[in-house]
Amino acid sequence: MHRIPNVSDLTSDELSSLTRVCRGFICATIPKAHQARLVELGLIQARMGGLFITPMGRMVARA
Repeated sequence: MHRIPNVSDLTSDELSSLTRVCRGFICATIPKAHQARLVELGLIQARMGGLFITPMGRMVARA
């Protein structure tokens, strides 16, 4: 992707998973396919055994 992703690039289920991660560091599971897609888009990061939202992910989650 050569542009910043936006909410229209996500399915409603992916957006729900992003919103869940937006609440803070989580170790809870979101579907692996959602996690892979959100990482690929640069909206979340998997670190230290959990998931973090990126600044770009915060912008998309608030849209």
